[in-house]
Amino acid sequence: MEFGFLFWLFFVGILVASMQDLKRREVDNWLNLFLLVSSLIFVFYGAILSGNSNVVFHVGFLLAVMFLIMNLFYYGRVFAGGDAKLLFAMTAFFLASTFLGSMINIGVFLLFLMISGSVYGLVYSGVLWFQNREKVNLEMKKLVQDKLWIVGVGIVLMLFGFVDFLFFLVGLLVFIFPLLYVFAKGLENVSMIREVSGSELREGDWLVDDVRVGGRVVEADWDGLSLEDIELLKGRRKVLIKEGLPFVPAFLIAFMGYALLRDWFVGILVIA
Repeated sequence: MEFGFLFWLFFVGILVASMQDLKRREVDNWLNLFLLVSSLIFVFYGAILSGNSNVVFHVGFLLAVMFLIMNLFYYGRVFAGGDAKLLFAMTAFFLASTFLGSMINIGVFLLFLMISGSVYGLVYSGVLWFQNREKVNLEMKKLVQDKLWIVGVGIVLMLFGFVDFLFFLVGLLVFIFPLLYVFAKGLENVSMIREVSGSELREGDWLVDDVRVGGRVVEADWDGLSLEDIELLKGRRKVLIKEGLPFVPAFLIAFMGYALLRDWFVGILVIA
């Protein structure tokens, strides 16, 4: 595999996908398809020139693995559809000389992606909070009232930490999780919900609540709006939709981290 070509192919592709996600909260299917097909053509062409027919079986195995991971992440509600498809489109980038090497590549990238996604998510949320801090704080005050008793339980458990440290750890978790939920929900209600007309809806948009249209109900589910749903809603003047975190920039950060630090990271694992 020529790492250089695939690096620049996916670097440019993920960069374009990041700009699409930041601007429109979606990644075009044609871009994911282009990355997948062009990278596979390049790999197969190299295999033909080198006479290495085993690459075909190797890539087939990787595609099956990545298809499984894509669906686990999507149906586990870790990734939205565009993010999951982008991960699958990157299959050829993880190709190594052995099956084990390819699996290690996938595992290392996913680790980088989880780390970069967490850091990026915190930073992005912090920026949104700062931009709308007065409204978000007001919304959080409304939401936290129903969670005060849980916070109180957490504080009581932490006070029993002198009896057993486990009480303190459990109490800390009980104390933190409601506050994190209130922060996330307050930020979502203020910064991630907007009103659009039915004619502005796009495939994959997330409804805030179910919408009744005549005798039918368009459900607010994880899959987002279908073209049929949009057809039903296009005549409505106001529709509330929820915008998710544009996650593809985390792919770009993870991609650069993987490209620069992959060998160093694997070396540490081998030594350990």
